[in-house]
Amino acid sequence: MPDDDPDDTSIAVEVRGLPADRTLVTVKGHLDLHTAHRLGDALEPLLLADRQVLVDLSAVTFLDSTGLTTLIHAHRTSRTTDARLALIAPSAPVRQMLHLTGVDRVVNTYPSLDAVPH
Repeated sequence: MPDDDPDDTSIAVEVRGLPADRTLVTVKGHLDLHTAHRLGDALEPLLLADRQVLVDLSAVTFLDSTGLTTLIHAHRTSRTTDARLALIAPSAPVRQMLHLTGVDRVVNTYPSLDAVPH
């Protein structure tokens, strides 16, 4: 669980275009009730416009049910818009949550950016 340190409850979401109509969204910090909306706000327009959205979760230090719901919502949006969503290099806490909930069997997850098919 996160502690009371404000730095531990922050999140950074960076969006960067890649070749071949791909977009990389890098997430750093805690993805939780207080921060998940920032990722959702970044992903929604991308999933409506881009063909492939890659979400780098390697620097996510904490994931709660709200963060997980944001990822599931993004997956559902991608299914309705024919966009492709992939989770990249989930950190240990994220991998554990994805595995425990079975989300890793539904959402495309790759160990690295290089492993994602074009």
